Amino acid sequence: MENTNKNSFLQKIFCTYKKISESNKYFTSIVTMILTLVTVLGIVIAVKSLMPSEEKVSIATNPAEEAFFNGNYNLAIEEYTKLQAETPWPEYNMEIAKIYSIKGDYVKSNELISKIYESRNKTIDTNNREELKEKDEKITNEIVLTSFMNGENKKALEYGELFLKDNPTYKDLANTMFTIYISNNNKEKAKEILVSYSTSDSIKDLIITSRMNVLLGDWETGLKLLKDACDKNEDALAIFEGIKELSLYDKEKLISEVSKLQSKYKNENIYKIWLAEIYSLDKNTVSKSIDIINSMKNEDLNETEIFSTKFIEYTAYKNKEDSKVAISCLDEMINDNKESYIDFYIQSLYDYESGRYKEAFENAKKSILLNRNYPNIYSTLIPNIIIKDSKAEEGKFENITSYLRTALEIDLFNPEVLVNTAKYYQDIVKDSNRALEYYEIASKIDSKNAEIYYNSALIKINNQREDEGIKLLDKSIELDSSNAKYYRTLGSVYLNKGKNEKAINAIRSAYAIDEKDIINLNNAGYYYICVEGDMDRALVNFKAAYNEINENTDSKIKEIITENYNRIKTYKKDNSGGLTISQFKLIEY
Repeated sequence: MENTNKNSFLQKIFCTYKKISESNKYFTSIVTMILTLVTVLGIVIAVKSLMPSEEKVSIATNPAEEAFFNGNYNLAIEEYTKLQAETPWPEYNMEIAKIYSIKGDYVKSNELISKIYESRNKTIDTNNREELKEKDEKITNEIVLTSFMNGENKKALEYGELFLKDNPTYKDLANTMFTIYISNNNKEKAKEILVSYSTSDSIKDLIITSRMNVLLGDWETGLKLLKDACDKNEDALAIFEGIKELSLYDKEKLISEVSKLQSKYKNENIYKIWLAEIYSLDKNTVSKSIDIINSMKNEDLNETEIFSTKFIEYTAYKNKEDSKVAISCLDEMINDNKESYIDFYIQSLYDYESGRYKEAFENAKKSILLNRNYPNIYSTLIPNIIIKDSKAEEGKFENITSYLRTALEIDLFNPEVLVNTAKYYQDIVKDSNRALEYYEIASKIDSKNAEIYYNSALIKINNQREDEGIKLLDKSIELDSSNAKYYRTLGSVYLNKGKNEKAINAIRSAYAIDEKDIINLNNAGYYYICVEGDMDRALVNFKAAYNEINENTDSKIKEIITENYNRIKTYKKDNSGGLTISQFKLIEY
């Protein structure tokens, strides 16, 4: 009976299908097409389910660290608490103290550090000290560094000097203490660290002691040590960073010293390469860098020199804002048979510049797995990738802090790391107090960097502390009198304070440096219409600013300049037409 019903049902379907087919000649083709598509879709789904999914690269060693690098700090604390319950050594509590520090909860961080210190002492007293040596070295340095980052300078010095007595040859702690002494302007103590520094012939030690000597004013020894590092031909990227940091300390002095060496040793390629790099870092001197690199293209260069010149060429064109040539330089450097952290770093950089942010992130992490101690990848490349990728997906940036903090732990007296961290808090997090803390440390290590004082000035001005901001702007101008924006910003601050004579003097100084600075031209127009009531001179300046607008002009700046230009034309034509002087706008920074 059941089979009969089934047959009857199938016959009905067949008859219905036949009737529709006879009445619509396309019906059979449509059904065939649908069945084919369903079959193909089924095959695709089946194949994808059988294929192994591509796993994301992880640089974490445990679930707590995974949560940390994902910016999930509450989960990281929970996981570290579980790990700490399994061991008397307070290494995981130290990680929790660092997280509280990152979150800005310095009270909790400092309280936990005190408990960690007591626990560390107790554990050492009841165990074999030698067996704990490696763990103890790590935790003592972290106690000092985290205390310092929490603003506890005195406590950091107390801890550090105590730990150094027990272990005077531990280099990471020596590096941290050197930075703390320099930031406290105690160069004699910093010199003691350098004198007692346990050196080897490794590139890392040579670069570190090179920087220490330069920070203490001994350029001759510092550059000799850097040359020794170069002669090893082992890590061109580390050498590049070494030169860049010396340039940050005092670019003009470095150029002078390297130029003397080049004149003395004319057959040495290395000094030409150094000069090319220094010039490549500043958009105002990139042409000099490109000229040097072009002059070396027919010379017999070794493998490290070839890498260096190509990477410098990339840097120069990037700072020249010629992204097409910059990407081309990276493309030529890509090694398909990736074996080193440099290979993956270059691939990541290439992916980033090409807009492939997810691939860039994965390759950056692969680079870290081969070398966890290259600070630039944490402080610059990965944060840039996250910001670009998050903007594309309207995401958030919490996990950037984890990478920046890791970079600081690797290389605390690297001013670029400190400045990048400060700018993150200033521009992304909008935490001006935290930003100022990092700028303050950076200014002690890199005291001749005008940009540090300028960025600090902007924060002060935004916080209605204009007089402090003016002093910092004056410091920027003292260090770099060729930068128009320092004068331009000073002019806008004086205008807001009603100090009009000082304002126009600053505006004119900016104009003397850069006649096409559209912000300064706008502000000059604002001065002439709002202070002097001179419509003709205001029109000249507003029009000049308007004519310099291009596709790279910030949309807000473009809007203000356009409105001011249109207003002055209307105002000049009929100043009784409803417009008032107060409707003209100043661009403040």
